[in-house]
Amino acid sequence: MRRQDIQLLALARQGDAAARCEAGRRYLLGVDGFPQHVATGLDYLTHANVKNLPQAARIIAESLALEDILQLQQEGALSQAAAAGSAAAQVKLGVWLCVRHARVDEGARWLAKAGAAGHEAAVLALAALRDTESSDPLSGLLRALIASGDLKGPVVAVIAAKQALAERDLTRAASSLRTALALTPSVTGELAELIAATVQLAEERGAPLLGVDAQAIETGLDMRTSRGDRDAAYALGRALCGIACGVLAPAALAAGPNMRKGVALLLRAADAGRDEAWLHLYRMHGDHSLSVANPQMARFCLEKAALGGQVEAQRKLGALMLRASDSLADSEQAIQWLHLAAQASDAHAHVLLESLVLPLEGEDDEAASAIELVRRDDPWLAVRMQLSRQFGLTKLEALCVDPADGQRPWGLVVGKNPFISQIRLSAARAIPALSARATEALQRAASFFGQASRDALAFEGDLRRRSLRQRRAFERHGLDEAMFFANATSMTLEALRFGPKWAFRAKAPLQLALAA
Repeated sequence: MRRQDIQLLALARQGDAAARCEAGRRYLLGVDGFPQHVATGLDYLTHANVKNLPQAARIIAESLALEDILQLQQEGALSQAAAAGSAAAQVKLGVWLCVRHARVDEGARWLAKAGAAGHEAAVLALAALRDTESSDPLSGLLRALIASGDLKGPVVAVIAAKQALAERDLTRAASSLRTALALTPSVTGELAELIAATVQLAEERGAPLLGVDAQAIETGLDMRTSRGDRDAAYALGRALCGIACGVLAPAALAAGPNMRKGVALLLRAADAGRDEAWLHLYRMHGDHSLSVANPQMARFCLEKAALGGQVEAQRKLGALMLRASDSLADSEQAIQWLHLAAQASDAHAHVLLESLVLPLEGEDDEAASAIELVRRDDPWLAVRMQLSRQFGLTKLEALCVDPADGQRPWGLVVGKNPFISQIRLSAARAIPALSARATEALQRAASFFGQASRDALAFEGDLRRRSLRQRRAFERHGLDEAMFFANATSMTLEALRFGPKWAFRAKAPLQLALAA
């Protein structure tokens, strides 16, 4: 390094403002014996004793390209230099205001000032911006400056899109993305990432994605999919299958349908953790009118969706399993799925569960008072009455059920009645818990009978003895059996145990549950 350069640096370190500005300029440009080192140049030009000088701001604005100014977060220096009369800074600020902030009138004024100062590219850019016949004035503005070598238009547009996405400004993100695509001959990896992020933001916001070519979006999403982006695969898969992405119509994301490719992309997304995709796959494979129809695959996808926590899938899987059930094990599994859906406030699932519980008469408060009266003399009978009230048990079921053995997370299984020889009356039955009160009653009953099982066997005796004690207690307190025990024929009970017969009785709610 030359002696005069060493002296310049010494003056700069001593606080000489002019020396700092000159050293910073040389480092930014790499001229006059100084190596180009932007970070060092900015350190000199943003020091406290020169930071507010128009000269320092002007050097930054004129020495760096607009994209570098933006990436180095020097927009403040750009505005300061433009206000100080730098034509180059005025052009850059005008472009940024138009492209990033949609402040076209303000940007045009800065371009006009630069043009009046003799900046030829500014004149051309302003003419392109004010071209009333142009369908995309912003792209014309950037093309004029690209041709003059004043800036890299696609890079500026990409930076604008990234900033808009960071602020979750969908309108500006879409506008900047449209401009970047117009200035780029083909979709790049960086643009593909922006496309996928913009589509996701549009779906989350429930707002349309305006002005961006569907073919470009499809290409970008396809590129992101090939790089393992599950959200891009999920969006493009739905679009190709003709499924809307929120308010985004399939035609806004893809040039045309492609069912087989769409299903493959949905499968990729589902396998990567987008559980919602399994439900779409179920519908695609379950539609016999489509080329991808496959009943076995449809059932598999429905099960995967249910396991993934999709409430609709849990309800539909439970309904289908219950309709086809011909054993207690099948009924239990079906009720478990319906119970999960009902816990998530699915009204259709709750209605189906209600169809499995026999109705009782009377008010709950009146029944609770009667149970407390009986509890003083016979706590075992009181527990059975409370359990029967919550689960709609017949008298035989209520007097024979073992709550500790029949307790399930979703309700109660009344085991095979050992005291009854008739198959229709003695067969086991699965009954769901329709409320938190029913679950609590079952837990208390299971705990009570589990702890007092030996005493209960000694005290309660066989069915005949239990029936006698129940009849006497009801006579003593003047209780109505219809308030605690359901009245059901053997055919009714069989319909609750056998899926096809239940489906016939619950035809209307079953159809609604499967169609919703």
